[in-house]
Amino acid sequence: MSSSNMNKELKRVGLVGLALIGVLAVHVNWIQAGQADDLRVHALNNRPLQGVSLRARGDIISADGVKMAWSDALSPGNSKTKYQRRYLKNGEAFLPVTGFYAGTMQKAGLELAFNSLLDGTDPRQTTDSWVRLLTGEKPLGGNLYTTIDSKAQVKAYQALSAQSPLRAAAVVIDAETGAIKVAASYPAFNPTSVADIKNPGDDQKKLDELKDAKGQPMVDKAYSELFPPGSSFKTVVAAAFMSKDGNSKDSIVPAPVNVPTGGGQIGNSHNDNICGVPNGSPLIGTFAQSCNTTYALLGIDDSILGNEGVRAQSEKFGFYKKIPIEQDLNAPASVYPHDASHRDEILRGSFGQGETKTTTLQMAMVAASIANGGEMMKPYLVEKAVGRVEGDDGKPKETGTIHKADQDVFAKPLSSDVASQLQDMMREVVSTGTAKNLQGRNIAGKTGTTELTATRGGAWFVGFAPMDKPKYGFAVFVEGSTSLFGASTSGPIAADIIDALGKE
Repeated sequence: MSSSNMNKELKRVGLVGLALIGVLAVHVNWIQAGQADDLRVHALNNRPLQGVSLRARGDIISADGVKMAWSDALSPGNSKTKYQRRYLKNGEAFLPVTGFYAGTMQKAGLELAFNSLLDGTDPRQTTDSWVRLLTGEKPLGGNLYTTIDSKAQVKAYQALSAQSPLRAAAVVIDAETGAIKVAASYPAFNPTSVADIKNPGDDQKKLDELKDAKGQPMVDKAYSELFPPGSSFKTVVAAAFMSKDGNSKDSIVPAPVNVPTGGGQIGNSHNDNICGVPNGSPLIGTFAQSCNTTYALLGIDDSILGNEGVRAQSEKFGFYKKIPIEQDLNAPASVYPHDASHRDEILRGSFGQGETKTTTLQMAMVAASIANGGEMMKPYLVEKAVGRVEGDDGKPKETGTIHKADQDVFAKPLSSDVASQLQDMMREVVSTGTAKNLQGRNIAGKTGTTELTATRGGAWFVGFAPMDKPKYGFAVFVEGSTSLFGASTSGPIAADIIDALGKE
């Protein structure tokens, strides 16, 4: 072969080689960039499990400075040390907030919602990481500063668990901002019990046990589970009625002794000069005395209000859609039955029984909007997140805020006038109504009792505090025997939590 022909062949080989290198480079870049996230979470990729304990996750901190979750180096000073996730000794009290970070990499709560920020892989932390590496600063997971008041949170959990309930929850919201100050749930478990990196097999066994445990402790009752709200739902029906032109808290509404249904009768817990009056009673009186017949008729009678009126008001309060709290952390949609062909279900649903179902968070939001002059703020748990690095001295230091909460209006379900009248009605519940035992506790609200089965019931107290200058909206739910009542069971718990908040 001549030298010229050989040169041509070599050129061809060279060009093919370059082309293959180019294809390989494109492919590698596609894998690293385009498919990185998919490969990272692929079921067959065990590298995250191997490396999860090599990163110092950030702290989760309460509004009053208590570390609720943090990571400890098992071999301090060793560049290859593993990090053990830690929680408070009473970590079960904070479970609806922190969630858990298991040795198996399963996550929940803020550990899930802010996972990439906590483990230091969030783009807001990694964009300048190469610069920090050049200066000798090792990027670490960021810190979360939450809205939770630790003293009130602990008080809420202690008060709920003291009732030995089947299930229970308490939520308190800053009415003006939407900041969640308390989110307690019972039953619960300490997240430390599933965080052991040395024995992830034991963690998986514990998680499996918890999934089948009585009361489902892995499902928080503060904002992830639905319950019949009982008579606390009368706040929604009363709001709908007063939002119609010409109606007010002093309007006369029906208050008969009973209302017939297809399977019996709806009655009142008592009949006096307010409930069981043939010619009707003022709305504020039926609310304070919790006349079931009044609200059943308001929900079914289109000439007074009707099913559509209650449905529309429920929707304004946020029913029928998920409630966003943080990214990947939402409350399920609350519901009120609005199929007009099912008369009995509408009658029951209009005073919070039957198929009316809400989260504790949703009812706290209803109360908070009443306290806030009719404006409902979006609830949130994280006030801010701060980046961290490991300094020259080997200790973590914060680098600046990389996330800050937005205080957004979620809805405007009420006019300021209707909200003001509802405040008066909730004060009347404590002054002359079903919660007179709470006089002097500086809270106002609406009692609620639910009949879940023949032997199981639930008790609600939904309201605001302080009584004269509302700052917080709250909801407390306790499930147990049929002897539980909103005023005597849930009301004092709400008052104790508010007292703890007052000491912040």
